[in-house]
Amino acid sequence: MGSQNVEDHGEWLSFGLSYAGGTIPVRISREAMEEFFGAVPGPDSLKKAYEQDAEMIHARAADMVVAGVSYTPDNPLVLKMEDF
Repeated sequence: MGSQNVEDHGEWLSFGLSYAGGTIPVRISREAMEEFFGAVPGPDSLKKAYEQDAEMIHARAADMVVAGVSYTPDNPLVLKMEDF
């Protein structure tokens, strides 16, 4: 599983998750990134924390994929505090 287009949006981080031959857009909250992955306030802090724990984040995202759901940039897979 690889990632694509990692972007820090301030209150969330978005990335593309390679999954089952395609790419699923994923959004993870700043709150979850700070609590579980050591992100701190400031520019690009989410990206830095993501780079340290991408494998774990990808594994959790893959576990959360719901069969039959069409994930799009407007309807991404969303990971929040309660998902970890």
